[in-house]
Amino acid sequence: MTDSQPIAPVADGWSRGEKLCIAALLLVVVALVWLRVDTRRPDSARIPASPDIVIIHPAGLRADAVSLTSAAADLGLTEDELLYWPNAFSQSSDELRSALSLLSGDLALNLDHQPGPASLVPRLAESGYFTALVDDSGLLEQRVGSIFSVAESAIGSGALAAATERLWSSRPAGKPALLMAHISFAGGPLHDDTTEATELRSRYLERVAELRGVIAQVSQVSSRSSRPQLVVLLGASGLELGEHPDATEAPFDTHLRVPFVVGLRGASGLPVGSQPSLVQSADLSPTLLDFLDLRSRAEQSQDGTISLGRSLEPSSHSWSSGPVHEVLYLVGARHVAARSMEWKLISPVTRPWQISAQTSRMYSLAEDPGEHEALGQESGLGPMGSMMFTGLQAWLNRPVAVAQSPVGGAQ
Repeated sequence: MTDSQPIAPVADGWSRGEKLCIAALLLVVVALVWLRVDTRRPDSARIPASPDIVIIHPAGLRADAVSLTSAAADLGLTEDELLYWPNAFSQSSDELRSALSLLSGDLALNLDHQPGPASLVPRLAESGYFTALVDDSGLLEQRVGSIFSVAESAIGSGALAAATERLWSSRPAGKPALLMAHISFAGGPLHDDTTEATELRSRYLERVAELRGVIAQVSQVSSRSSRPQLVVLLGASGLELGEHPDATEAPFDTHLRVPFVVGLRGASGLPVGSQPSLVQSADLSPTLLDFLDLRSRAEQSQDGTISLGRSLEPSSHSWSSGPVHEVLYLVGARHVAARSMEWKLISPVTRPWQISAQTSRMYSLAEDPGEHEALGQESGLGPMGSMMFTGLQAWLNRPVAVAQSPVGGAQ
């Protein structure tokens, strides 16, 4: 090479086309980041990763049995630390069916069908959770005990707190844990041998006081942890006080409207306040999984279509302002119901989960909140009743539903 030979420019290694591709890719990344910031937790609230979870699921606790303040006190929290749904309904007046609906995220019509791999307990176990079930009836433990890390029947209210402490202390050190306490002793009717209103009220108050004591004991035992902890109180059923002595097995609101609160101990990030939407037992499983970011967008898009449960996370964070459910689908001993904010349809069931418009009853909850006067028995259900009947029938006709019906005492 001579001194007069020109020096070739150094190439930067990128062609014009490659530079354009990189620029386009960077724009896509920036857009995705902006979209997530804009659509996920605009209030900057985020629940800590892998908190402990305690679910207390008591039968026999109507929504009007405890105030929000007293429910908070039973859980060892303050009222302004709770996320609260006043229009919450147990999926069934049968606490076993309600528990299975809670765990599966769907309306559990077949009581022998275990929750699938995408439901609450298997998904938490897959993500590293130790899972424990305490059941004071034995019926839930018999059916789903195998999907928990440990499960125990603690027959009678007095054994529940001791069993809770025993299982809670058996958890591996440093591992996140789920505890579900299923409390069914208070779920039976009160009017077996009397219909006298004063006596029924006295029995009711005594049972609620005993039940609240057990809830407080379970909450106190499970709160002994240094880890952040999500605490859920979701009723399994209400008590029958004789409001409908001619149809005590039907799913009236007195049986199905239950308390539903969620609190967070030892951390911040849970939105608080009252949420007015209609919600139900089956909503808890997808909600908790979404709080922990354990579901994909594809799974979230199936809420309310493949399964009945819907995640309450978007509405609790105010990402979605519409109602969670327009209509709830609920189950009694021998009836099923469709309930909107203003209307309720109750249909008797024949095997296997067959209903008839001719035998269905329609109630205007705005004009008749006690559900005493059935409408449309002579003139038909009308457009609203027909729409609710069609929707209810569609859910009952799903393949998962038709294994058994409640008629004749079938479980």
